[in-house]
Amino acid sequence: MEPTPSPDRQLALKFPRYVLSGTAFPGHSAADLVAEARALDLDAIDLVIAPGGQVDPSEAIDLIEVTVDCADAGVRVVMVTTDLTSPFDDHAEDIHRGCQEARVPYIRYGAWSRLDGASYLDSLQAARAGLRGLETLCRRHNLRALVRQLPGSLQEQSGHAADMLHGRLPGYVGMCLAPGDFGPVALEAWRLDLDALDEHVQALSIANSTIESGPDGWSRTPAILTDGLTDWPQVLAEVSRRELEVFAILEGGYIGRLSGGDDSSPPPDPRKLFRDDLHLVRQQLGTRPVRRKPNKPRRWYRPL
Repeated sequence: MEPTPSPDRQLALKFPRYVLSGTAFPGHSAADLVAEARALDLDAIDLVIAPGGQVDPSEAIDLIEVTVDCADAGVRVVMVTTDLTSPFDDHAEDIHRGCQEARVPYIRYGAWSRLDGASYLDSLQAARAGLRGLETLCRRHNLRALVRQLPGSLQEQSGHAADMLHGRLPGYVGMCLAPGDFGPVALEAWRLDLDALDEHVQALSIANSTIESGPDGWSRTPAILTDGLTDWPQVLAEVSRRELEVFAILEGGYIGRLSGGDDSSPPPDPRKLFRDDLHLVRQQLGTRPVRRKPNKPRRWYRPL
């Protein structure tokens, strides 16, 4: 009889393909987010650790209490999203230690911005130093890091993000791409983004659908997400064609963003839009779990 894999090994082999992010439902508690995940037939969530998020940074050291409550309700916390950009930020050590004790495998960081009055290269070096320090925390606490594409940040463009991640081991530090947040995305440009970041691409940020009001009331284009700027079917098809082992982080943005229309035509149900978009993404990426890259560094690896 073959031995039963350890829980860590099982998670490595069966990491969920879809994760509901706490950013999708701002103001929701962890319990409320669990309820939303169950309504969407999802069993994995991301908690925001920030003021006003599901977990306050001052309480991150006790994250295990929250994750146990979520697990009892049938939903795993597999990731946290933070504003951290330096290992010396307030609560950085507590957040990483809390994730380790709660056995949360992924931590997602914030926006590295250009330093006031500094050149791009100086800002880049400062950002790389911060990321290098955070990777050291991840290695110490057995975590994996995700760098987010965020508007206005140094990592907004994939080429600049590749400069930031140069020297980082993909098993420890991955990239969460957000193709719908930066204007129209041509398929060739998307291919170049994937080429530039290569093995670091580990997750996709999925944001919300086209919702427009017109003379006939509310309308929606089901095959286009995030304000109609991105041809998501093509974006996802390229990911599938390359057989990339990525998971989708459902950021949403549906709640509280519906406006316009006329009085005789009520706005659409945001949760229905969320379900429709999830169905679209599942059609493209499938439902099988993600096989994560090993996070054990090669013998000669030293953080640069």
